[in-house]
Amino acid sequence: MMMVLILEELREKRKKLKRSTDVALHNMHSIADESIRVAEVAHNSHQILEDLDAEFESQSGLKGNDIKFLFAAVGLQLARIVIVNELTKTEAAGSQNRNETKLHEFQEKLLKRFNTGGPVHERPYYASMEHIITKAGVPYDATAGLTDGALAGLLKKCRTWDFDISNMIPDEKLFLFKGANHRFATLGHDPILGLIFGTGNIMTNTITCVKTPAFLSGIPVLTTNHVVYTSDFKDPRIATYGSTAVMLQQAAERTKDQPGAFIVSLIKQLIHIGTDFYTPCGIQIPGANLILSNTQVEKLTGYISSGDIFKVGTSAKLADLINLLISTLHMLMYDPSMNVSRNLYSARTRKIVLYSNMIATGSNVIWVGSNMYAGNEDAIRQLDIGGLIVTVQRLINDTEYIRRIKEEFVFGGFNKKIQGSGLELEDISWD
Repeated sequence: MMMVLILEELREKRKKLKRSTDVALHNMHSIADESIRVAEVAHNSHQILEDLDAEFESQSGLKGNDIKFLFAAVGLQLARIVIVNELTKTEAAGSQNRNETKLHEFQEKLLKRFNTGGPVHERPYYASMEHIITKAGVPYDATAGLTDGALAGLLKKCRTWDFDISNMIPDEKLFLFKGANHRFATLGHDPILGLIFGTGNIMTNTITCVKTPAFLSGIPVLTTNHVVYTSDFKDPRIATYGSTAVMLQQAAERTKDQPGAFIVSLIKQLIHIGTDFYTPCGIQIPGANLILSNTQVEKLTGYISSGDIFKVGTSAKLADLINLLISTLHMLMYDPSMNVSRNLYSARTRKIVLYSNMIATGSNVIWVGSNMYAGNEDAIRQLDIGGLIVTVQRLINDTEYIRRIKEEFVFGGFNKKIQGSGLELEDISWD
């Protein structure tokens, strides 16, 4: 009986050993097959990577609605270039200037809402609300001086003033501009400092200039002169010297007492700068006449002006806005049921934006270049520098983004092929 039990136990152990041996052999075959598969993947790695690359290009390539978005984006970018160039076209100042006429019409409609009355008669350091609101001109645009001869001529024309101006005739000839255009000597025409000094000049009927006396070479000195108008706010004449500090003080005190005067003067200041932006003389770079002489500022503005900077900045921001609009709308069109991942779809979006920018900018460069080659040197002003900057940025950023997505797709796919479906090895029991 004992022998029978021992034999049965030995048979059972042999069966378990056979099963374990079979499992071990099966696992060895699986490992061998997997090794062969991995070796084959490694051997064909070049072809596999090429296939994955081609698949990426196929899935991230533009098709169907993507092409429509591309054409829409190109159209918007080209429209932006044309509109910005048209609105910033250089035109002579005056009634023939379209922008100036439209801005003055807007100024008239806007400022008349603030006309709440108040003293009409003017005095030194005080411009009436009626004057500020009803007249398009500003005091720092005055160029003619008040002299005995000028006063006599005006009296012959029966001109009158709200106060006695005979004692405001300068004792000596004024040399405020020294041959340079008055825009480059007056702080009212500075696009930034003018918000303070230009607004103050409008409120006080004054003109503030920058000059550098010979004995203080290199140190800018601010001078403020009174500008006298007739009772009907005409014939502005630059009169005797006043005080810049007093002018600012009077403007500040009036702002406290009559905030509306400050508001309309500031609006008038902004509109006036806008009317001068795209005229032949242009508007200087902020603070330029505090560092350079008036003549040097005039020469510098001939090369680059505040209008140029504003145009470049505006064009770049509009290009970015169009890119954002196209990107947002295109991403909203994504459907999870599409046979493409969101990452690959975003690569399509980036391509649409990048290609549209490149096409629009390239078209502009070709147009400008061909016109200049034909002899139209002024065509350089039509160059879309703002759009060009945005295109270069997109070229760098979008190319890098698409490269990363492609890298993840190709090498991620290759890694999955190496990993395969995973080895399913059975556990071996030798007990």
